[in-house]
Amino acid sequence: MTQPASTDYPPGPSYRDRLRNPGLLKLSTHEFLERNAKTFGDLVHYKAFGRHVFQFNHPEMVQDVLVRDAAMQHRGIVMQRAKFVLGEGLLTSEEPLHMRQRKLVQPGFHRQRIAAYGETMLQFADEMMERWQSGSSFDVHRCMLELTLRIAGKCLFDSDVEADVKTISDSVTAFMGFLPLAFLPYPHLLLKLPFGFIGRIRKSQKKLDSLIYTMIADRRSSGIDHGDLLSMLLASQDLEGSTGGMTAQQVRDECLTLLLAGHETTANGLSFVFFLMVQHPDVQEKVFAEASSVFGSFSADSRPTATDIYDGLRYCQRVVAEALRLYPPVWVTARTAAVSYAYRGLEIPAGSLLLVPQIAIHRDARWYPEPMRFNPDRFLPEASAARPRYAYFPFGAGSRICIGENFAWMEAVLVLASVIRKWRIGFDGPVPAELPLSAQISLRPRDPVVVSSTKR
Repeated sequence: MTQPASTDYPPGPSYRDRLRNPGLLKLSTHEFLERNAKTFGDLVHYKAFGRHVFQFNHPEMVQDVLVRDAAMQHRGIVMQRAKFVLGEGLLTSEEPLHMRQRKLVQPGFHRQRIAAYGETMLQFADEMMERWQSGSSFDVHRCMLELTLRIAGKCLFDSDVEADVKTISDSVTAFMGFLPLAFLPYPHLLLKLPFGFIGRIRKSQKKLDSLIYTMIADRRSSGIDHGDLLSMLLASQDLEGSTGGMTAQQVRDECLTLLLAGHETTANGLSFVFFLMVQHPDVQEKVFAEASSVFGSFSADSRPTATDIYDGLRYCQRVVAEALRLYPPVWVTARTAAVSYAYRGLEIPAGSLLLVPQIAIHRDARWYPEPMRFNPDRFLPEASAARPRYAYFPFGAGSRICIGENFAWMEAVLVLASVIRKWRIGFDGPVPAELPLSAQISLRPRDPVVVSSTKR
């Protein structure tokens, strides 16, 4: 870091290369980032719409960018421009507001609260399976979106959002179309358009605002503390800010952020998990054996907590971990350089886009031999200890690591074990070798994931 900063940028794909090779234009965004890592190495540079882009593909660089140099960065361009939907929530706000808000929200995700949330997760998973019929087929992605949305609504806001599932799910789908807009010039003008997908996003935003503000108004008028996140936000005091309690706008921004982000990424992750269960029936049977053993190890009067069950599902935890390695719902983390600064002798100009792609690092053969092979034993303690710390970071890193990480782990593991304990998941026809992906704001299946279920 003491050597003079250089303007000789690292190698990367040039406009000329992209025009000469039509195949590059056909790559999806995540395939493009993976190819960059394999072709150009640990640090890649190119320009997009006149903006410098740096792609960091090594675990040490993950720590550099997301931890050590975090104070010199803003949120990535997508999250900056997502404020017109999400407002100043945890995903979009900058410091010092972000850290103040995080301190206010954090108690809602303490271990004791998550243990209580686990009971709801198990209950709603059972209610979902009661509607299944042996031999029937269904879109597991749609099913998981509905389940995780109900769980998020009940755990965080003590609200049954089942009647609003379609409204919220459609809003998320509309919001996913926002990604291409984020990189276009003059976005403030485009966001004023009343038609096309901008019109659909605005229409969805109004519906979500009506839902959230109604919940806030009802809770304030009742004056009842439900012991959930919403009650906690309404009662919180921001001692470092100037407003004392949160305004309705602040509460709305955090509620909307947690409701959307808190269900969509987990639903995507679970969809990938169940797809892999179909691909690997031997792993599915191991999950069944462990789940049966753990759930059956408690007597009728022992009243095990969800935490007791979760702690016993060690193999299921490794299955989820490996699924999130292969298919990380948060597939790339982006930042914007707030100032120009030197990085390993290189000048990072202010305004540069900094990309740290989970999907490329998680699929790097240096850390994961045969990286596309599904192998939950990669996450045995001794195997994990042998890898660099940031060779695996599905929930991000640094001060902006996902606040709901422990919530998501418990939810994914408990749902996986609950389902496989009672049902065998398969396909009616040949099992696909690969799952087509849609890499937008989150990584999700591109098409419906239609599976069959057979009662055990």
